[in-house]
Amino acid sequence: MTDGTVYSGSHWQRYATGDTDEAHAYIRRAFFDVNVRFSGESRDGAGLRTITTSLADIGVTRLHYSARTQVGTAPNGDLTITHLLGGRFTIARDKDEYRLRPGDVVLMLPDQPQEAEFDNVDSFTTRLPRTLLEEVAHAQTGLNGADLRFDSSRPISPTLGRHWTQTVSHLTRTVLSDPALMANPLVAANTRHLLAATTLAVFPNTARTAALRAAGEVTPRALRRAVAYVDDHADQPITVEQVAAAAGVRPRALQLAFRRHHGTTPMRYVRQVRLERAHRDLQAADPTTGATVTMIARRWGFTHLGRFSTDYRAAYGCSPSRTLRT
Repeated sequence: MTDGTVYSGSHWQRYATGDTDEAHAYIRRAFFDVNVRFSGESRDGAGLRTITTSLADIGVTRLHYSARTQVGTAPNGDLTITHLLGGRFTIARDKDEYRLRPGDVVLMLPDQPQEAEFDNVDSFTTRLPRTLLEEVAHAQTGLNGADLRFDSSRPISPTLGRHWTQTVSHLTRTVLSDPALMANPLVAANTRHLLAATTLAVFPNTARTAALRAAGEVTPRALRRAVAYVDDHADQPITVEQVAAAAGVRPRALQLAFRRHHGTTPMRYVRQVRLERAHRDLQAADPTTGATVTMIARRWGFTHLGRFSTDYRAAYGCSPSRTLRT
């Protein structure tokens, strides 16, 4: 496998086997159950090589599998999304066949069996728990988790498919390359939420078309409770549902109230508060004692330092490094 610098560190676990049965057992453990229809080994047998890591309940795996194989999937509700880097991969259900080309992404339907064929594949696969998708879908639209269904393995558009791969690539090279970031509860929570929200945006699902619940009225007092909760818990992982519960309103109602009265969303408000806290820390820090912009940014959950610097300059009129120095 290439990209050794990306997949370096003891938090990346490597596995390799040339035994076909062991390869199939690995696929069942790591992704989903399969009924093998056909498996034609290459010169090195099954030729399975993987490198994998996990962020809380999310698993990511770079996989190369040389054997030409046909399987039927037995879905278990979790979501598995694969970015094909090389080789051949076809997924089918009834008369709907999706032939991937390198660069394409595919969602293995979490609730419907499918037929898959792959040959000499090189891929990057992300597995997300269904409960996470249900939580984010409910927070965004009010959809009951049991009503969340995915309708197609294809992205809604090629542009959205590229959005998925770009998002995962960025997270792999930043968060997943640094065990300290992976252990940061703010970073882990933001990353989990981002992957779930991206999945809901990229693939057709009932959350996109669900009729939104009646929002209800959010009183100024309830909105103040929401703001106070964010201010008091900005150093901890925060979800929209937690803020809504503290305010005593529905998540969708909270979303609308924040847009109406603050011109932003609850989660963007959380980001603004954390940016302000980072600003305070930069003002108070002494660079001669080893304090750095990176250290302070990551303390408040900012993993993309370029974006942090851009947002900081827009808010405070100077770079974070200048604030630290002065």
